[in-house]
Amino acid sequence: MKINNVVNHTQKKNWIKAGRVIYVRYILIKEDEIKISNFIGLCIAKKNKSNSLVIKNNVKKEDVKLLIHTHSPLIVDFKILKRYKKKSRLNKLYYK
Repeated sequence: MKINNVVNHTQKKNWIKAGRVIYVRYILIKEDEIKISNFIGLCIAKKNKSNSLVIKNNVKKEDVKLLIHTHSPLIVDFKILKRYKKKSRLNKLYYK
């Protein structure tokens, strides 16, 4: 009996570390409509206690930060787009 190599939502949170570029799809709920929104950014902080991430992107010369809880049911999908070769030793990046 073979086990499928499917990575579930809880195993993916261990791959995400500070210093990686992440693509996130999440459900955005407004007053009358529900839609799926996308966000691409650099993970600048990972909080182990609350299992949350802070993702930063620069849009039109302004920084946009997004706080994501990894176990939230509103997250549809997230992928790691780029891993930098230089290892980041801290859980929070101050220099990028």
